[in-house]
Amino acid sequence: MTTGHFDRYWRAVQRKLPAVLLVAAGAAVAAWLIVSRVGPTYTVHYSYLVSLSEREETEDFRFDGYYALSATDLFTATLASWVSVPEVVVAAYEEVGLPAARDPKEVARAVTAEKKAPQLVAVTVRHKDQAVAEKLAQGLQTVMERNIEQYHDQGIPALTWRVVATSPWLGVSRLSAPVIVGATFVFGLLMGVNAVLLVESVKNTNYV
Repeated sequence: MTTGHFDRYWRAVQRKLPAVLLVAAGAAVAAWLIVSRVGPTYTVHYSYLVSLSEREETEDFRFDGYYALSATDLFTATLASWVSVPEVVVAAYEEVGLPAARDPKEVARAVTAEKKAPQLVAVTVRHKDQAVAEKLAQGLQTVMERNIEQYHDQGIPALTWRVVATSPWLGVSRLSAPVIVGATFVFGLLMGVNAVLLVESVKNTNYV
C-alpha cells in the first residue's frame, strides 16, 4: 500500500469515525439492556458416593477385589448417565409438584451429572428460580433413591451398591455486564472501521 492509498483510507476512517463510535456505543447500550434483564442462574451442587455394599458368591464365579472395583466403576458411570436422562428429570419435577417443560432439550439442560472418580458422581441442578432449583434437587434425590432400590430388587443380585447423596450446596452465577458491554463496543468499533475500509476499497477499485 502506497502512502497515498494509506492517507486516503485514513481520511475515510476519520470522516466516518463519529458514526462508527455512535453505532458501537448503541450496540454496547443494547447489550447492557439485554444483560440487565437476564437474571442470575441458581445451581444446586451435590454428589453421589458409590460403594460396594455386598456381593453374592456363586459356585462358578467369585468376585474378587479387582472385579468388584471394576463393577463399581461401571455402575458409577451408569449412575452418572441415569441421573440426567429426561424421564428421571421429569419424574423429579413431578415428585415435588413442579411443572416440567415439554422440550426434551430444555429438560436435559436442567440437570447435568459427571463421573468425577470411580466412586463419585457430581450432580448440578440449575434454574432461574432459587426455590425451583432447590426443590428439583430434592425431588431428584428422592426419585434416584427409589430407582436404585428398584434396580437392586429387579436386577441380578450379584452385587449391591450403597449410594449416598452428599449435602447440597447452592451457587449463584451471573453474566458479567462490564465484560460483555466492553466486548460489544470493541467488536462494533472494529466491524465499523472494517466496513469503512471495505467501502473505500470498493470505491478505489471502481476508479481504476
